[in-house]
Amino acid sequence: MRTLYDILSTKPVLFLFTDIHVMEEGFLELINNMLTIGMVPALFDEDGKKQMCDKVRDEAKKKGMGETKDDLWSYFLEKSKDNLHIVLSMSPAGNNLRIRCRNFPGMVSNTSIDWFFSWPEEALTSVANFFLKDVDLPADNRFNIV
Repeated sequence: MRTLYDILSTKPVLFLFTDIHVMEEGFLELINNMLTIGMVPALFDEDGKKQMCDKVRDEAKKKGMGETKDDLWSYFLEKSKDNLHIVLSMSPAGNNLRIRCRNFPGMVSNTSIDWFFSWPEEALTSVANFFLKDVDLPADNRFNIV
């Protein structure tokens, strides 16, 4: 997580977290914190905070922010929130997702939920044919590619 926040101080990052990554439910507490407050509490000790503040010092100064430790830490947190994009991919089958959403409210209140269901084979074939109609493919391979 420290490495992730180190990267967030310089550029945007997409953080993908799936059902398979949930080795223990405690991991979801970290995700919930990232979704609600933008940071994992107690992730950085004082030296770690100083190091992150030093990384954003010049940028914060250019934007007219104060140079106190608290000002720099606030700037780092805001920048991290702006640069962190979390994608949760979880199956709605069974009770796990329902229980997780109840136990970790940030997964519902701080996200957009998109439900994706399986497409029928006919629809998949139709879309593939549409996008490949102008592509020069060998006739023998077209069916297999689609």
